[in-house]
Amino acid sequence: MSVLFCSVVLVAGIVVTALVDAGANIQAANRADSASAEAARAAAIAVGPVPTGGSRDTQLAVAAADAYLRQTGASGSVRVQGPGLVEVTVTVTDSTPLLGLPVRQTRTHSAQLEVGLVDGEPVR
Repeated sequence: MSVLFCSVVLVAGIVVTALVDAGANIQAANRADSASAEAARAAAIAVGPVPTGGSRDTQLAVAAADAYLRQTGASGSVRVQGPGLVEVTVTVTDSTPLLGLPVRQTRTHSAQLEVGLVDGEPVR
């Protein structure tokens, strides 16, 4: 009977550890997803409603996205794909709480600045 009890406790401990550590992986993915979406939004807004498409737009977009990423503690990269269109890739690195395993999640989001009152129209 005690062997069965020890086996059940061991299996339960393994399952709980796996679930808690998997939850940390999911939280890292959520943080990377949120940070990349918000940084892309901030970068697109920084370019403004009438982007010039020049290097000044790129500098504004990168500065805005980097400022947001610094606030959240995430690392990432910003790529201006065209006038008013920005792509941000964010990587969040963490460790699992119980086993201390490294967790690394990367997410990418794009933002297109649109102007207009009702439907919006793409910036050209």
